[in-house]
Amino acid sequence: MLSVERLSVRTGDLDLVREVSFSLAPGERVGLIGESGSGKSLTALALMGLLPDGVTATGTATLGGTDLVGVPERRLKGLRGRTASMVFQEPMTALNPLMRVGAQVAEAMTLHGRPRAQARERALALLDRVRLPQPAELARAYPHQLSGGQRQRVMLAIALANDPELLICDEPTTALDVTVQKQMLELIAEVAPALLFITHDLAVVAQMCERVLVMYGGRVVESGPMREVFTRPRHRYTEGLLAASRLTPRGTRLPTIAGSVPSAGEFPDGCVFRNRCPHATPACEAEPELTGGPHGYACRHPAH
Repeated sequence: MLSVERLSVRTGDLDLVREVSFSLAPGERVGLIGESGSGKSLTALALMGLLPDGVTATGTATLGGTDLVGVPERRLKGLRGRTASMVFQEPMTALNPLMRVGAQVAEAMTLHGRPRAQARERALALLDRVRLPQPAELARAYPHQLSGGQRQRVMLAIALANDPELLICDEPTTALDVTVQKQMLELIAEVAPALLFITHDLAVVAQMCERVLVMYGGRVVESGPMREVFTRPRHRYTEGLLAASRLTPRGTRLPTIAGSVPSAGEFPDGCVFRNRCPHATPACEAEPELTGGPHGYACRHPAH
């Protein structure tokens, strides 16, 4: 359904995301993971045509026969919400504080031509679908009158308003407590047509996704079935992420990845992870290619 080929994101002469390629089948749930600064959100924003001024995307991203990259803004407005929708990390920055939430859900439909009366009726049905209590009453509330979990459900209702083919979720549960997070994840899994789920939480990916893409330095460094990648990681970066996420006995030092994610433009040439990798050799100064096959990786000294 979604086919992304050599998607790159640049600002000036600086590569922020470089030649990312992947596909997503109808009904499939794919996780996009990596530390902050790895290029996950920029990849999603490029797919939605929401990159900030001065940042451009090249390559192709075809969804249902329509290319999402390089499309004029006027046409993109017709695609957003109908072809693909996005749920953002912080709903308070995405919702209009001066509009009642029911009106915001309805507006997502009237912008695509649905009559106002039908949009209002469907808005209530959507608020009920995302399990908000007393939807008719909550529809009259403003965003600040709702809890964080309720606001995130409103965002999900807006994203589902026009029956999109693809739902993109960018860290949608980071700001929620554990109980609400669990409910939200169950809801997303239930209602998403096809899902691209962006997170740094590997436990969430294990719960939500069938396949996973690991990003670092704006590149996909490993991809494959979730269970295989998580049990037999090939790239040393994936190995480090998994080691750092596991529970350790009390009094045992938690494994960490050396150093920190460089700023954009400061990643080393060749393997972008080599300045943090304990297994790096001079051979890593040449950029490794992502191997083909169901479980691909770009590492000259794979873990398995």
